[in-house]
Amino acid sequence: MAAKNVLTVRNLRKQLGAKEILKGISFQAASGELVAVTGPNGAGKTTLLRLIAGLMPPSGGEVLWNGARLGLEHRLVGYVSHQPMLYGSLSVQENLAFFGGMYGTLSQDRLQELLELVGLWRYRLEPAAVLSRGMQQRLAIARALMGEPALLLYDEPFTSLDVDGRQILRGILEHRRPRALQLLITHELEHLAGLPFREIRLEAGRIVPGGDASA
Repeated sequence: MAAKNVLTVRNLRKQLGAKEILKGISFQAASGELVAVTGPNGAGKTTLLRLIAGLMPPSGGEVLWNGARLGLEHRLVGYVSHQPMLYGSLSVQENLAFFGGMYGTLSQDRLQELLELVGLWRYRLEPAAVLSRGMQQRLAIARALMGEPALLLYDEPFTSLDVDGRQILRGILEHRRPRALQLLITHELEHLAGLPFREIRLEAGRIVPGGDASA
């Protein structure tokens, strides 16, 4: 059995100007876990994910991956932001091919596999700009999976997804469990019903007492 990857967040802080967004966040999680990060707007959830992904520097503390502090390799992390962040003038398959080329994982088989997984293969030649918001979200999820990441970070991934899209995402969360650590921001825990997950709740930049629990 393969050794588990371990993410350690230790006393993580982030300050923007006079505002302290995160005030000493600490937790540990390992591959095989699904961690739901919850809390009210402004609690620091998105900032936490961006710091873990290495998209912004912390003001203090550290993020460790298997004990190393040198940051996370780009290919190691799959990140689904609150906005899909696609190239609107490129087709569905061109968007995926672009990121596959960056990750060094581009192949026609892989591209087709992911587009079929998220239900977009029939739309592969359509410009991303003409897709519905929910279909763009599906493409963003496929893009995050392109590099076979060991760490998947989702910021409100159920946003704009229809019933079929939510079922597709639930299937991905379940299928990726044995191979990856997944952290997911959501305001709607009901979307995770039936899936084993652990909740970390933030309020005002801190993990609240009892806010690191399993469900």
